[in-house]
Amino acid sequence: MSWWSKFGCILTGWNSTVLAQCSEASRSQLSKYTSALLILMIVWSITGFCFAQRYMGLPVWACCIVSLLFVTIVIMIERQILLTNQKSFKLMLFRGIIAAVMAIVGSTIFDQTMFGKDIDKQMANNIELQVADLMGKRVSIIDGKLAYIKAEKDSLERVNAQLQADVNANPWIIQRSATTSQQKLVVDGKIKTVNNPSVTTNQVPNPKQEVIKSNNEKVVSLSAEEKEWHQKKQTVEETVRTECQENVGFLEELEAMWTIITNRPLAGVFYIVFFVLLMSLELFVVVSKMVDSECDYEKAIIGSQRVRIAQFDAAFSRINT
Repeated sequence: MSWWSKFGCILTGWNSTVLAQCSEASRSQLSKYTSALLILMIVWSITGFCFAQRYMGLPVWACCIVSLLFVTIVIMIERQILLTNQKSFKLMLFRGIIAAVMAIVGSTIFDQTMFGKDIDKQMANNIELQVADLMGKRVSIIDGKLAYIKAEKDSLERVNAQLQADVNANPWIIQRSATTSQQKLVVDGKIKTVNNPSVTTNQVPNPKQEVIKSNNEKVVSLSAEEKEWHQKKQTVEETVRTECQENVGFLEELEAMWTIITNRPLAGVFYIVFFVLLMSLELFVVVSKMVDSECDYEKAIIGSQRVRIAQFDAAFSRINT
């Protein structure tokens, strides 16, 4: 058996030992299935690589791993059809639905890659619209912060003005402190303890000076915060534009591509053609499986299954009797 047939058996899951005993018709059918699988593998390896590179931002080696994962999924799906011994309409219908979904996804990723420059232009227009919308909201938030800071500063400055007027009028205050001393006296031949209260007065700086100092520190801190918010307001457009450009994802580019397809007929026609092409490739194995007559390999597999079932039934019958 040739290396191509062995390779086909690895891809499709066919048994090479059974195939070696079959006719050339079975090998030809296997070759056809192998070719169809290789086409799908090439298409989806490119699709997976482009998806990982453009939207996930992975390095080349990681993109290759994603590409291999896509190919593995495709092979596993196709094996569900190729390894089915009996034709099942429900299975074929289910595979047709999967083919439609995969064709949509594949054509979308391919078109986004091929229409890359057009999408970038459309994204630039979309980003400007997003910037205009977000700028109004962002400026409104900043204005609210500035208004709050200004109100806090004005309140502190009014309080400080009142406190400063009191400090100017009374820079010093009299602080009184009461103390009690005890003295022992002899009265009528008895010793008695007598309390002698006394009051001392001291001049101390007006404590409101410390409150003014604390308020001034708060005003300085609020002024620095106010300056920072003013700087943010001056650069808000640049900041918002940078954020919008950095956060472009698959859905944003999908919306841009949809705008291109719906507004430019040529792009729409190209998308439909590519979708039909991928849909045809996806359904190639399914259609071949439904149209092709049963080859001797499949008959050998089914016959082997029937023989083994008959052997089991006979063995179980002897056990039961």
